[in-house]
Amino acid sequence: MVSLSLQEAIQTRRSIRNFDSQSVSIDCIEQIIEAARLAPSGTNRQPWRFVLLNSQEDKEKIAGTVVQPFVLEAPALFVCCVDRNSFTRSLVEKRMQELVETNVVSEEAAGYIAQRKMPEKVEDVVLPSSAYLDLGIAVEQMVLQATALGLGSCWVRLFNAEQLHEALGLPQEIEVVALLPFGYPAQSPSPRPRLSREDIMVEPGR
Repeated sequence: MVSLSLQEAIQTRRSIRNFDSQSVSIDCIEQIIEAARLAPSGTNRQPWRFVLLNSQEDKEKIAGTVVQPFVLEAPALFVCCVDRNSFTRSLVEKRMQELVETNVVSEEAAGYIAQRKMPEKVEDVVLPSSAYLDLGIAVEQMVLQATALGLGSCWVRLFNAEQLHEALGLPQEIEVVALLPFGYPAQSPSPRPRLSREDIMVEPGR
């Protein structure tokens, strides 16, 4: 099995849109899920949820919701979602208490957060931008873990989220955000153009 260092995974990762037909082992899938599970998130909310579609029958359920054929041709596919339940008061307070019990934050800090206005019911939750940032961190850890295992993947946002949600029969509190098809690459794309270090660093104002 291929095993790259983190630096190698970052340097060699590419968006793969052409996959070999070879199936992805359960062990690889478990390692990718574990990479997501261990991701950091604001106040440890861990709002990410995933649906794994790794059979042709499963993928055919969403065939009418995507516009890029390679998504369904990939040996395995993660539907990446956010759970609104994670932003209700009861769940936020539970996560904060866990942080207090593990000495990550103080009782005072937890009490300050508890004073914030938070929805009691999931139907009242309006997802903050941090929900999508948290999911993005988890998904990118999945991407890098897949790369380290010799697999390719590609972030996909071009699909009908409402139809996909219905096709999979997901609970109302789950919002579909992205698709992550992955498998063994059948292509070797060249590096994409990237801005220089000077372009991405901004001098603070004086």
